[in-house]
Amino acid sequence: MSTTHSRQQTAEKPLRVLMVTGVYPTEQKPHSGTFIKSQVDSLLAAGLEVELLHPKPGPSPMRYLAAIVQVFFKTLTGSFDILHGHYGLWCLAARIQWTTPVVASFLGDDLLGTVTADGDYSKKGAVVAGISRYLCRRVDAVIVKSAGMKKASSEGNIFIIPNGVDFDLFHHIPRAEARAALGWDHDRYYVLFGNDPKIPVKNFPLAQAAIKCLHSSGISAELVVATGLTQTKLVQYMNASNALILSSIAEGSPNIVKETMACNVPVVSTDVGDVSEVIGRTKGCSVCPHDPDALATALEQALQHTGPTTGRADIMHLDRSVVAKQVIAVYEQVISKKAEGKENTLYERDATGQQRLVKY
Repeated sequence: MSTTHSRQQTAEKPLRVLMVTGVYPTEQKPHSGTFIKSQVDSLLAAGLEVELLHPKPGPSPMRYLAAIVQVFFKTLTGSFDILHGHYGLWCLAARIQWTTPVVASFLGDDLLGTVTADGDYSKKGAVVAGISRYLCRRVDAVIVKSAGMKKASSEGNIFIIPNGVDFDLFHHIPRAEARAALGWDHDRYYVLFGNDPKIPVKNFPLAQAAIKCLHSSGISAELVVATGLTQTKLVQYMNASNALILSSIAEGSPNIVKETMACNVPVVSTDVGDVSEVIGRTKGCSVCPHDPDALATALEQALQHTGPTTGRADIMHLDRSVVAKQVIAVYEQVISKKAEGKENTLYERDATGQQRLVKY
């Protein structure tokens, strides 16, 4: 489907963006690609015009073909200033044309590879990663979510910009209130696993093992799986829980961690992606090795943390309105370089939220 969003033009003509993605929230899958919708909403709020290109569900080859055809014909009109693709193969669909500058956002395993159930990396994932790394040299700018992804992305015009958080949606709710709404026991310990257990890289068995270690030490805690939920329901689950556990083998910049931080709920995580940068300064949160005993010890400390954390204040630099400005700065740099054919100077925000001058 192709949906156009627009805002009233103000002092000057707004930037026009064609967003190309294979995931986006629908009535059937309200949890799918919510971070992309959040970015679209933040760009609209900043005054840009955004048209969404999200092919209808169906066999993958047909969806990619549909995207390629639509991209080709839409760019013939010269209606867009930027094409912004999300995920490796959808970025390839955006790059099929050469009339409009392309910004490629890579999400994680499209650059890092896809972990299989036996802990190895899939051959298909290796192909996608190879295509993504090739695209880094063939698009006008690349957005990655963490320093680890930048290291894997080879050369290119690369920016580290994690997904922003909707601070209006993800906010603190008193635990008692959230539990009453969900019908949870007010006196139990609940640990939230906020990913699909069927995805091997999320390493659900490690989370289960950590909870088993907790039980062995005499602490009764229930592991709650939250997947496929609407965003409003997910906020309730976060606030009703004593802590979030992230047991992943690999990540880019996991959204569930940042969203939980915005709710001032403790996070216990393996050392993946940018998690240590996001939660490392927050009391009640811990980064651990991939070991069930270490995770259980950290969970015990999190369960003993009374009251809200300072997570929200600690990640204010990840507010989606702040992140939108960084994305727009990339757009403007690309457009300027394309029009003028010369280097430009840009400020980039690092993991602590501080700006530093970057020159290309």
